[in-house]
Amino acid sequence: MQNNETIGSINTSAMQKGACLGLFGIASLVVFKWSFTLPLLSSLFTLMVLASPVLAALLTMRYRNESTEKFDFMKGFLHTLFMGFYASIWVAVVVFVYLQYFDHGTIFAAYGLSIDTPEIHQYLMQSGIDAQLYELSGAHGVQGLVSALQSMGAATYASMPLYSAMFFGPIISVIVGVICRRK
Repeated sequence: MQNNETIGSINTSAMQKGACLGLFGIASLVVFKWSFTLPLLSSLFTLMVLASPVLAALLTMRYRNESTEKFDFMKGFLHTLFMGFYASIWVAVVVFVYLQYFDHGTIFAAYGLSIDTPEIHQYLMQSGIDAQLYELSGAHGVQGLVSALQSMGAATYASMPLYSAMFFGPIISVIVGVICRRK
């Protein structure tokens, strides 16, 4: 019974703090969208992505500090893992709703415009990626890439945060679990 109560309290806190982490993830996606028109925001987006595990650790430490009992590795691991899953669900829902009902392909068009510059073309040619891009896009180049990205459904993009949480979540949770343990 004690174990189920502990998991229940971990889950409850992870659900609440996962909403905070999810809001941070959603904010980072807003920054990502605007980074195509304001290139300075791409650095902010990168910082936000790198700050996500730090925020997860801080939220788990907050839960640890609220707890009066022993806080071992497993509690920190489970809290961070659950919190990451809940955050990814929030992000996935927002991505799906945005792409399905509001965007209508504009984010991919903006991406296409941002990489359809002479500097990027020169880089692509020097690196040999240009030939691969033309081959993969049926000789349509950047616009073929944009069309391919636009043709994928919103559910495909919405599933990406969920897959990321399943892949990276356990790794980040192990690190946070080790950092946050307290005897």
